[in-house]
Parts: sequence; C-alpha cells; structure tokens
Amino acid sequence: MTLLRFSLLGLAAAAALASGAARAAPKDLSGAWLYDRDKAALDRSRPPVTPKIAELMEKKRVARDAGYVRSVQNLMCLPSGMPQMMQWISPIYIYQDNGRVVILTEDDPGNDQPRTIYMNEKAHPSADTLFPSYVGHSIGHWEGAVLVVDTIGFNDRATMFGGAPRTPKTHIVERLSVSADGQTLSDAMTIDDPDVLTKPWTKTLYYKRMPADTERLEAVCEPDLVALSKLDPNKYKDIDEEAARMVDPAQRYNPEGK
Repeated sequence: MTLLRFSLLGLAAAAALASGAARAAPKDLSGAWLYDRDKAALDRSRPPVTPKIAELMEKKRVARDAGYVRSVQNLMCLPSGMPQMMQWISPIYIYQDNGRVVILTEDDPGNDQPRTIYMNEKAHPSADTLFPSYVGHSIGHWEGAVLVVDTIGFNDRATMFGGAPRTPKTHIVERLSVSADGQTLSDAMTIDDPDVLTKPWTKTLYYKRMPADTERLEAVCEPDLVALSKLDPNKYKDIDEEAARMVDPAQRYNPEGK
C-alpha cells in the first residue's frame, strides 16, 4: 500500500508538471500580421530625450514646418531599420524554424532587410566582431508563452519612434506574445540609449492576424533622383544625418578610389 501510494503521488506530480509545461509552452507567432493603427493612435507617449536631443528634434520640426518633409533617407530609399520597420502600415511576416525566428517586412519606403532572431545563441558576438547594421543583432528565448528578444549592434543611420536618433549604444528588448484567441500579436518594446534617452522607454505595438493564405507582395522603393538633384545637403546637414554624409568626404556614399 505504501509503495502504491508513493507511485500514485509520483504519477500525480508528473501529470502536474506536464500540465504546467503545456500551459507554458511557447505560442506559434508564425503568420502574417497587420500593424494596428487604431491602437497606435491611442498611444501619444513621446521618447524621454535628453536636452541635447530635444534641441535637435526641435530643429527638425522647424525644418519640416518650413517644407523639409522628405529626408535624404526617404529620397534615397535607405532602410528604415529597427525599430521603425516594425510599425509600417504594411504587413510583417513571421517564420519560426531551425532555431530562428525570422521577421520579413513589406514596406515602401524602406527596403528593409529581414530580421533574424537567433534562438540558440545565449550571447551576442563580441564588440570587435559585431557588424553594426540597420536591424541590429538579435537573440531570443522563451519565457513561458512570451518571446523575449534582445537586440544590439545598431548603426547610427536610423531613428527610434518619435523621430529620436538611434546610435550604436541603442539597446532594445522586446516581449512578443499572442492573445488567447490567437488574433492579436503584441510587441512590448523597451528602448535604452544613454546618449539619447534620460531613461528606458517602453512602447507597445499591436498587430492583427491576417488570413493564413495571405501572400507577401513585393514592395520596392525607387530613389527620387529628381528631388535629390534639387536638394542642397549643406542646408540640412545639421539636422539630417544622411545629408551630412553627402557632404562629408570621410562618410560620403561613393568615396573616390573605392
């Protein structure tokens, strides 16, 4: 009787563990998702920027009001990068396989590269081997049904939400999860950068699930060469990083001899 009692207890404990594991099993994020603009309109939060960055953003606002509404990035079809690429009105597509989660976008302008989230890597590459990029380097792990994504390794050629600049010190942690009915994807994104923000800033993006047979469409951005030919980059180099690149011999797009 005693052995039977312990056996039954053991079976009950195993069942409880199995049930808990099932409840905590990661949800499948795969599919096509459409950015929820209605929910986005309810979020009026602004990035808590430093005084220096606030001054820069005010200069940009004045320039926009005076007619500078299309940046060099926009005219040249350069990637929008993280995190902006996650909030375009076009769908995103998520695929999970082979220890990776891949996010494709369908946006114009932008010409963004796919995001690859490495699920089997516990740490980012060392600083001397990490190549700065528009989308950064992402590693992820599951916490129950929540996918936690840690991204670093950005270049300085994109912006955060709200138009705040992004730098190589930008660090983004995302917590992605799907609603109980499987129809809503949320991405709680915490952004930190001591050169730009006074404190970490969290902004949550929401997406609606699209039909399973949704096909990805091609979205290609073509540079506006006419507008570029009429632009004086010297006039905007102090507020537009890409305009500054056009006139800086050390950074310009097509250095002589290369």
